[in-house]
Amino acid sequence: MNPFLKNVLKFLLFLGIGVALVYLIVRKITPDDWKNIKLAAVNANYFWVALALALGVLSHFLRAVRWRMLIEPLPNPSPNPIYGEKGIEKGINPGIANTFASVLIGYMANYALPRLGEVSRCGVLSKYEKISFAGLVGTVVVERVIDLFMMLLFFLLMLLLSFSKVYIIVKNKATVIITGKWDSIKHSNPIILIVVAVVVIGGAWFLYKKKDHLFGFARKFINNLLEGIKSVANLKRPLLFWFYSVAIWILYLLMLYVCFFCFSETSHLTLSDALVVLIFGTVGVIFTPGGIGAYQWLVISVLTHIYFISQSIAFTLAWILWGSQFILIVALGLVSLLLLPIINKNDKTGVHTV
Repeated sequence: MNPFLKNVLKFLLFLGIGVALVYLIVRKITPDDWKNIKLAAVNANYFWVALALALGVLSHFLRAVRWRMLIEPLPNPSPNPIYGEKGIEKGINPGIANTFASVLIGYMANYALPRLGEVSRCGVLSKYEKISFAGLVGTVVVERVIDLFMMLLFFLLMLLLSFSKVYIIVKNKATVIITGKWDSIKHSNPIILIVVAVVVIGGAWFLYKKKDHLFGFARKFINNLLEGIKSVANLKRPLLFWFYSVAIWILYLLMLYVCFFCFSETSHLTLSDALVVLIFGTVGVIFTPGGIGAYQWLVISVLTHIYFISQSIAFTLAWILWGSQFILIVALGLVSLLLLPIINKNDKTGVHTV
């Protein structure tokens, strides 16, 4: 199958899942709930949303700065004469304005099609900075590995801080679901029991037959993770790179935490509670395009089932968290597209310092 067509079909599949999740969320809301949601949206303190957006911009800027550190060691095929006979001794140093704008455009493109953002930002920076596109793609691959590593670290931190609370609620919820499903199956038509048995046995057999493939995939995943981490050690300022990486995720956490103060019902939640919501919400963003549907469903579920926040407040907060960032990224992405040609209009060197 054509790779592009395959990606489009995958996008449509996961977009469909996201839309279905939105439908499942909305269809359970009663007319009274809608009234409470509208009231919550009107009375929310949007100062904290504005602060979250400012923190978001800062996190994107730090990502651009960190990306420059990965780009710097790339070989420079055409040193500019203005740097002397030796050319650029420290490698490539793309302008921060172009790098920041490229990151924002990439974020915006990800809402249209998964992975399109990585290609887009590499293409934009390659165009305006005259840097090898293939080299830039390599840096983005490393960056994604580091982001995954940071997510795993924050996930472990979440388990350390909130394991008992999350485990008890998840266990009880799973027990209720499984018990209810089993009771309904036991009293169902025997044909349904046979179908369920066949699915379970077939699934177990499939996993058994594919165990070598799954182990191989896990081994490759771990090796790639380790290689990405090792590559950071070759940077000129690896400690600064790790500082930026941690700072980006702390900003993600603070962006979510400050929005708790939008409502009195969530203002008592702590940073460790925000970490739980962040991890579950991040899974949603990974699962569907832009996180649509999956992000809201997971955040609402966490707020209502773990922290016992009312459905109307949880619904409103989840959509504020997702919607504000969506608007920010689209707005900044469009502005970046408009400003890049202006910023680079008079540049003839292909090398920027701003």
